[in-house]
Amino acid sequence: MIGLVILGHGSNLPDYRRVVEMHRERLEKLGIFGEVRTAYIVEEPKLADVLREMRSEKIVVVPLFIAYGEHLREIEEALSEFGDKVVICDPIGESELVTYAILISALRRINVLNFE
Repeated sequence: MIGLVILGHGSNLPDYRRVVEMHRERLEKLGIFGEVRTAYIVEEPKLADVLREMRSEKIVVVPLFIAYGEHLREIEEALSEFGDKVVICDPIGESELVTYAILISALRRINVLNFE
């Protein structure tokens, strides 16, 4: 079984967690991964704790970050205890899909697009 963890920075604002959980729910419904969980850098649950609880043989961690920075370097060092079981992906910021999301957001704001 392959598991997926969406890694967010975290915030004390409730809307942040709601959005991260929304992505988790969407990915879980696709049924591609045996487990889909969320973890955070500055709030609970922490990544290492989530990874210890998961039953998957292989776990893919996707940072919900724009770019590779200090937090991810720290995370990579801390995950050495998990060996090859855990793979950390690049942050999503350079994806063409993020470019399209920016475009769609702008076009909606100026009423060029009116769909969800």
